[in-house]
Amino acid sequence: MAHTSTPILPRTDRGNVVPEGDDEFRRAARCLASSVAVISVIDGDKVLAKTVSSFTTVSLLPQLVSVWIGSRSPIAHAAAVAETFAVSVLDASQAHVSIALAEPGSGGLGTEALGIATTAVPSGAVAITGCLSWFDCRVHDLVEGGDHTMVIGQVTTTGRREGNPLVYHDGRYRTLSTPAPERRT
Repeated sequence: MAHTSTPILPRTDRGNVVPEGDDEFRRAARCLASSVAVISVIDGDKVLAKTVSSFTTVSLLPQLVSVWIGSRSPIAHAAAVAETFAVSVLDASQAHVSIALAEPGSGGLGTEALGIATTAVPSGAVAITGCLSWFDCRVHDLVEGGDHTMVIGQVTTTGRREGNPLVYHDGRYRTLSTPAPERRT
């Protein structure tokens, strides 16, 4: 039996009802701090890459990650037919890479045309050179959600180095400074 969800409108005492396109949703979402990641997919003789705002680990057994990308972007179409892809978590010094790959239309240009260096990973996919960590993935599943597609990848190999991650919060790139004090209760 298929599960269908019925939208439930929040009661008025629980905050604003967010109509489509409302800026209130964007303002609330800007409160989320996230690492900055790039998905890259080989498409013929080009490496397509795009900055993503949603990348997360999904499962340890099996090792799965997910990336959300705009459904209309060239990279979404390439990911739908690709067998492999890579996700690069950017280093604090790589804001310029994120900016270049976040530009509208950049996803179809290819990294070479944008002057962004890449490094091959074991599956034949590529990671952004100098990134803090990378995840070499086999396409596990694709899930449509609104105007985006979630690409779920089964991780086959990873790589990492020491460094400071690039973080995005409140519409700006940031870096980490000192760890917050831990408080155990």
